[in-house]
Amino acid sequence: MKFSLTTMIVSAAVMAGVATAYNPIGQPCDTPGVVWCGKVVGFNGGNAFIYECASTGIIVFSAGCGCPSCCIPISGGAYCFNEKA
Repeated sequence: MKFSLTTMIVSAAVMAGVATAYNPIGQPCDTPGVVWCGKVVGFNGGNAFIYECASTGIIVFSAGCGCPSCCIPISGGAYCFNEKA
């Protein structure tokens, strides 16, 4: 039986009970122009980031924030702020 490296990694994670975080970057979307805040373990150092649904229908990374809770969604977008401010 043939196994790929990806299959083995996913299988090991499932067997170990490890939850994998969903990373939206590169995934399809159906709301072009919409901007969100995100936070994914292992992406942007675990800090918040801003991503948007591009006109191509793919979610793209827009900006990285400096801390895990430094992204604020606002009407029409999102922004990163300095947590120490």
